[in-house]
Amino acid sequence: MNLAEYLEQEASLRPAVHRHDGIWWRKTSPGGCQPLYTLQEIPPGRARPSPGRSFIRYSHVVPAADAAQARRTRPRLVIQDDQLRNYTLQGIADRKRRQAINKAVRTGIRIDLIRDLEKHRRDLLEIYVSNAARNRHGLPEQWYFDHEDEWWRNLAREFALAHREWFGAFLGDKLVSFLYVSLVEDTAMMRVAKANKAFLVSDPNDLLWFEMIQFYQKIPACRRIDAGWAIHVPPTIDWRKRSMGFEAVELPIYDRTNPVALGLVRAGLAVAKPFLGADDANRGWRFKAKVIQKRLDDLCRGND
Repeated sequence: MNLAEYLEQEASLRPAVHRHDGIWWRKTSPGGCQPLYTLQEIPPGRARPSPGRSFIRYSHVVPAADAAQARRTRPRLVIQDDQLRNYTLQGIADRKRRQAINKAVRTGIRIDLIRDLEKHRRDLLEIYVSNAARNRHGLPEQWYFDHEDEWWRNLAREFALAHREWFGAFLGDKLVSFLYVSLVEDTAMMRVAKANKAFLVSDPNDLLWFEMIQFYQKIPACRRIDAGWAIHVPPTIDWRKRSMGFEAVELPIYDRTNPVALGLVRAGLAVAKPFLGADDANRGWRFKAKVIQKRLDDLCRGND
């Protein structure tokens, strides 16, 4: 799909988005914004989010021609151009990753596009619950039981959008993991990847990612596969992305930061930290606070 189609879909779907200076922006943290399409290139000073929604900071990628005006660079994990066209199992440098892909095939894992979401509702619920229990951040597993209808309604709404691919890893008829990708202009963007912990011994994710890469390799319009920003706060799956062949490409970034507001937020996080405790109810907030704190620390050093 083209960028305009993607932005129209996302604006109707995502919370906390707004349009300003001709660009759709999304909230990335309290008082912080980025373009709704993360990779959208904007010349420095050409556009910014609403000041009331970006009173701490905002940032965006700048075109290569304006790279000299960028304040920093930031690594994005991608497989692109000749690397994508020539991608093969034998070409994956990580031997363990090649072995995992072959193991998944031997144990009977099959990769296919998910075409009927309702058919896999029970399996998807198991995947979301298992993923929440394993990762220990974000929504706790009990939330999915207590709000199953809300979860399913939101998932089905997103699944119904055009020009998006949902890849599933199946063991027999059971869906054990999935990967959701959208092709925007020339870039296949990896959106969501989740797996049922009980089946990880069969390495379904490795085969799932490999088959996804080969799927987009065959599409002439696709120039690159994007796996997101390199993550500097654990837990992270960057090791899997890199072992599958994704490489860090430094993108020029323009950002503006309000140092006074930044200092107030850092002080607020320090005050709130003792009250978050260690119980499951607050684990999502603890993780968010940890991520925000690390980003703010990097900002103060001029690295984020």
